[in-house]
Amino acid sequence: MSTLLAIGRQLFRSNTFLFTMPDHEIVSIPTFLMLRLLGKKVILIVHDVLPHDFALIHRKRLTRFLIGWQYRAASVLVLLSEAGRDKLLSEFPISASKIHVIPHGAFGFTRQSRIPGERVLLAFGSIRKNKNLLMVIEAIKLVRASGFDVRLLVAGGYDRANPYCLECVAAITDDNLAFINRTGFVDEAAIPELIERSDAFILAYSDFESQSGVAVMAGVNGRPVIATFAGGIRELKSLGLVGVEIEQPLTPSTIASAIREFYRTPFDRWRAASEKGRFQLAYHLSWARIAQSYLRL
Repeated sequence: MSTLLAIGRQLFRSNTFLFTMPDHEIVSIPTFLMLRLLGKKVILIVHDVLPHDFALIHRKRLTRFLIGWQYRAASVLVLLSEAGRDKLLSEFPISASKIHVIPHGAFGFTRQSRIPGERVLLAFGSIRKNKNLLMVIEAIKLVRASGFDVRLLVAGGYDRANPYCLECVAAITDDNLAFINRTGFVDEAAIPELIERSDAFILAYSDFESQSGVAVMAGVNGRPVIATFAGGIRELKSLGLVGVEIEQPLTPSTIASAIREFYRTPFDRWRAASEKGRFQLAYHLSWARIAQSYLRL
């Protein structure tokens, strides 16, 4: 209802309507079609081509049907990465001419910090199975068992009804020497302190095509990543993101190898590379540049 009220207030003032987190397809599809019948341009920003929990959805055919029609009902689709564009084209019969790739802008914190070198890695964001946190936990155990004292700081929300999430949280709480538990809602004001404690972010993602706000956060705040460089994360690498790539196939052993490789590089080198990358990412992902891209649609 709030979306419809907002549209109503702008209906005779604007010719272009931009949606980033639209209402359910049952509401958004007729809304988009109504706006287009009135001669308006509808721009839909697609963060994920399919929902994160698509594998768990009971009525997959209906959900896919509705998502497809939502994409058709929009005038223009904006994907955050080339990998996301490719995923959309492979999943839905959508004309490539209506799809554009514009990355999400960067938010750097005013409170910046140097890499501390305290052997703490940060796994940040909502716990989901495709982020492979259980593998990361096992990798940390492998590295510690080999005599290297590294810790994992886990921060972010989780679904308390999801067995995978509960297994991750249980594994973290079982060993407070190896793991620092900050699971649950993280207020934005608390994020700089989490970054200050961390040498790098770890992103062992799979089945991922979007840009990764977490990777952007790492880069624009002067932190390297230990990552699979899945989906749009690899594109961020070309824009200045630095780090170590986790080799495939993804296993606790390959994650552990990447962690060891990261720590073989002197911290001064990581600090210099991350600082250079921070400025590069801030330039490429500046909101002024991104706004110009939207104005050209």
